[in-house]
Amino acid sequence: MPPQVKPPHCSFNSIEVVDRPWFPYLCTEVEHWEWRTSGDGHYNFWMALSGEGYLRCETQTFRIFPGAFFIFSPQQKISAAHYSGARITRFSAHFHPIQNGQRITHIKDFPLLGGEVHSLSLAQRQIDVIMRIALRRDDDAVLAQKLHEFIAQCTGQTGIIAEGALNERISEALRIFREAPASVESITQVAQQLGVSRSHFDREFTQQIGQAPKQFLINCKMIEARRYLESSHLRVGEIAEALGYKDIYFFSRQFKQLVGKSPMQYRKELQ
Repeated sequence: MPPQVKPPHCSFNSIEVVDRPWFPYLCTEVEHWEWRTSGDGHYNFWMALSGEGYLRCETQTFRIFPGAFFIFSPQQKISAAHYSGARITRFSAHFHPIQNGQRITHIKDFPLLGGEVHSLSLAQRQIDVIMRIALRRDDDAVLAQKLHEFIAQCTGQTGIIAEGALNERISEALRIFREAPASVESITQVAQQLGVSRSHFDREFTQQIGQAPKQFLINCKMIEARRYLESSHLRVGEIAEALGYKDIYFFSRQFKQLVGKSPMQYRKELQ
């Protein structure tokens, strides 16, 4: 007789899947992807499979990286953004937890923020199975069972909750860079605003984000530049000025270095 395998820990014994047609795989359609919600009436299991960025949930900010996962509770306000490199691919499953046949509205260990799976390749194989089941419209019960097992396995791993939250200083720097990149006159100015030396800020930011603040700021400016080119009639010089550049040629050179084509070429290819 084969040995009994202990089932993963989970404080509910099944789930009810929400918005079935939408959840299997959600890949970002653009490199400058952002996601924002004001809160749903259900739980949401969210895992990054590729790409990097950051996610803010109420007062905390977390890194997004392959294998990072979150379980959001109903009505939480969430925002997330991609900042460089490969586009973010995510798996997302919306659900109601069920205990003994009844929906439960409060789970002791949720929300669960900043988790990390031990094996991303194993998680991807399990998600592939779930996706195949999701495409078969008559397998709702099997789909719910497999999703519940997957969520239970992720949450049942020991030591999954890393020191994932970014500290408040770096979180505020991300907000400044992302929301108002044109307002940043220098990295030194931001460091002083946050109450630390430039060298300390550079070291802390790079350690937590994996990218130097100067490069991160340039990426944010180029994301804004692409948005202007895609959705406005501003001339390239006007876009450069709007982003705080005094030299249009320097702006165009940075744009080409990051995007691979000049601003004019980028706009022309959109037409």
